[in-house]
Amino acid sequence: MSLVIYIAMLAAAIIAVRQGPGRALLMVYLPVLLCIPESFRAITPGLPDPTFSQAAILPILFVTLQRCLKTWRPTLMDAVMLTFAAWVGYSDYAARGYDDAQNLMFAMIFSVMAPYIVARLVIPTEKLDVAVARRFVILVFAVAVIGLWEAKMGYNPFHLMWRPFFPGQGEGWVTTFRYGIVRVAGPYSHAILAGIVMVVAYRLQRWLQWGGHWEPKFRRLPALPGSKAGVITAMLFLAALMTVARGPWVGAVVAAAVVAVGRAKDRRKALAIAGVVLALGAAAGAVGLANYLDIKPGTVMTMSEESAMYRKVLFEKYFSIAVDHAWFGWGLTTWPKVPGMESIDNYYLLLSLMHGLPATLMLVFLMLGSAVQCVRRGLAEPRENNSPVFAFAGIFIAIFVSLGTVYLGEQVLPILFFTLGWAQGWLKSGGSTAGAGAPSAPAPRRPPFRGVIE
Repeated sequence: MSLVIYIAMLAAAIIAVRQGPGRALLMVYLPVLLCIPESFRAITPGLPDPTFSQAAILPILFVTLQRCLKTWRPTLMDAVMLTFAAWVGYSDYAARGYDDAQNLMFAMIFSVMAPYIVARLVIPTEKLDVAVARRFVILVFAVAVIGLWEAKMGYNPFHLMWRPFFPGQGEGWVTTFRYGIVRVAGPYSHAILAGIVMVVAYRLQRWLQWGGHWEPKFRRLPALPGSKAGVITAMLFLAALMTVARGPWVGAVVAAAVVAVGRAKDRRKALAIAGVVLALGAAAGAVGLANYLDIKPGTVMTMSEESAMYRKVLFEKYFSIAVDHAWFGWGLTTWPKVPGMESIDNYYLLLSLMHGLPATLMLVFLMLGSAVQCVRRGLAEPRENNSPVFAFAGIFIAIFVSLGTVYLGEQVLPILFFTLGWAQGWLKSGGSTAGAGAPSAPAPRRPPFRGVIE
């Protein structure tokens, strides 16, 4: 039953060969990535076990390399990305051997390298910036609408739909609650990961909205109050709230401050003000957290205080373990566990434990370095360009902040590297895209099901 995953590979291969990798990206990869949980795998004896998105990107990658590789001009970020993927794969191989490490090594190729390379080469070559952003946003918007049902009923329809095909898989993901409210997770399995995806979609949506890249109304729902762009923006904002995920909320606020710089008349002044405000906010937050955790003996802690104290003690105990194997870590699942603290809610610490401090530094460099590159490009461009670079910077900052509270997994991993590659493609191509100022980019032929929500 799990071999149904290979249908995605077949569909992507047919479309990529006949209509090009960009078309396959829009028609197969993004729908599969954003609408089907990554926790389901095709169990293939003797081979790695791909997810839907990994299976779909494989033929797209091969066609991309065949048709677009000659346009590739390497950058520093390209080299760091490749080194990061190789480092993580090798570290797990060294710690656990090939039989145990093969799925992670496969993921480094088809959830890290492949999304990055495809976005890096295909989007600028076929001038798909607006088309990709529209498809990404409308798919996450559809997920957000379904999230209203999930919030009401209290269980996840995306996992319920696919579990009959994958017996025994994905059962560890359960609906969680906070403040008595259902935390919506959608196909992203965990509410914090769903929050990150909603923030990414929101930032792309705001760029599309400001650039006038949407039609005035939904084609099949013209009587719906408000504009199409306004409805999508409101729904994504509501969906982010429904995840009740504080890490992505904080990341979204910081991202909004970064994006606001791009909207300001005097961008350099706005950047300075934003930097000062964020620095003061971080300092105040650090002082506030220290006071918050200064709990007197015998005091009964709230659930929030217990969670914060757990994270503080966890970091203190595990940091020394990470330093003991600082270069290549202990392996994906073989790092020493502190009794009662098997769950690590800080990806930077977890990555250091699994694959070494250099892997963590490379990941941080990719996110923050790319954000800096995008902001520098944005400052050099006229405000009227409506360039996506500040949206990219906001996305990288939001994910950077969020990873302090959750692991980099499920769809967020390929989404991050897809966006990193997309940003590098934009920066390297000089920002030349079709549809940069038009209501719709070269619009791909829409499949029938899109008419329901468009």
